[in-house]
Parts: sequence; structure tokens; C-alpha cells
Amino acid sequence: MGTYWKWVLALIAPLVLAGCLLIPGKFESQLRLMNDGTYSFTYNGQMQLAEGEDKPSPDSAMTDEESGDGGATDDEQKNAAMRAVFGGAVPGDDEGLKKFAAQLAKYDGWNKVEYVGDNLFEVEYAVSGNFDQMFAFPTIPGATMQFPFVQILRRSGGEIEVSTPAMAGPGGLTGAMGPMAMGANSKQDIQPIDGDFTIETDGEILSNNTTDGYSSSGALKRLHWVVNDSSSANGSPRAIVKLER
Repeated sequence: MGTYWKWVLALIAPLVLAGCLLIPGKFESQLRLMNDGTYSFTYNGQMQLAEGEDKPSPDSAMTDEESGDGGATDDEQKNAAMRAVFGGAVPGDDEGLKKFAAQLAKYDGWNKVEYVGDNLFEVEYAVSGNFDQMFAFPTIPGATMQFPFVQILRRSGGEIEVSTPAMAGPGGLTGAMGPMAMGANSKQDIQPIDGDFTIETDGEILSNNTTDGYSSSGALKRLHWVVNDSSSANGSPRAIVKLER
């Protein structure tokens, strides 16, 4: 396993221990980074809470006195952990997930957040402005851990680094995690990660992991990735772009 995926797995370890992970489903997403310092980002499609296999631990039969948790059951402890991680969202709690969607829709960029059942959300997200130091999507209010689909960071030399930790098929993140991420032996059906991600820029593309490199139209360069079941271990889109500002 490469260094990149070791870093990703270290990042998501607390989420795996909590028993679920917020991941894409079917989506289309575009990022535009321009030399004048402006950016725009859109994500249209599905977002889902993927619940892992729910096996009792060897210690699950402990008495209340032994556990020291005041009588809370294993499920109650697991739900409390997941609520803390995801800002109140727990897989299978339809009413709670509807409230989670309504709360998320109050924030800038979330033009549509609709809970459609089975731990699945239909979302439309769009933001634009002047890029400063960092951008991440999604950012979940109240969550103790954030695991972005898309993350943009400015390096010390001014380069813009784009990574997509959660935006990968079985050959990437989900393959590295094993059956938990895609719901094998779990209590829910997981929608396959299936999407298109595009970066457009008039800056200099220093590196990328597309299959065919970039295409260009005038000063504008375009990188495109298809993310699905055929994605390789390098399928999570990544690029480094140098801008004038």
C-alpha cells in the first residue's frame, strides 16, 4: 500500500472505529481554480452514511459495573460516538437524518440537502470566491471529525494541492478499508461510488494522476476523472496547480 493510502487510513481510523463513514454515491463535481485568485466548486449528487459490519465485541457481555458506563448498552455507546463524529447523524435514524439534512441546508453553499431514506442524501452544493489557504467539502457543522470528499490546500511555495480522500472506488479508499466501507455483511445497501470530477484552470498544472493528462481550450486547461468500480489504487483524483496569485 502506498504512502498516500497509509495517510488516508490513518485519517479515517476514528471514523471506522465509530462504525460508519460519510462517502459519496453517484455524483458530478467540478472545481475551477483561476490565476486571478478566484475559485468555484460544485458537487451535485448523492452523499451517504455507510455503516460497517455490526459485530459485538468480546467485551460486549460485560456487566454495567464492569463497563463503568453507567448502564449504557453497546448500541447506545456506538450511537453516541457516531453522533459526536458526524454532528448528530446516525445511520438508520430516519428522523434524525432528516433533521441533519435540514440543519445542513442552513449553511452557505448547500442549495439542496434532501434525505431520501436508506442513509442516502441528494445534495446540490455550490460556492465561489477568492481562494485563501484552505477549502474542504463537505464541512459538517458540529462534527468532531471531518473527512472531506475534496480538499484544497495552499503549499508554502504557493502551489495549490487538490486531493479527494473519500472520492475513490474499490481500488482506492474502499478497497484499502476492506468490506466495511462498501457495506459487505452490514445491515444496509450502499450505493456504489460512481462519479465524475473535473478541474479547470488557467494556471500551470504541475502534476496530476489522470489517465490521459489534461486537455486545453485557449488558456483554460481541463483535468477529468471517472471514479467508479474500475478505479485503480491511484483513482482518487489528485493534482497540484501553480497560480499567479
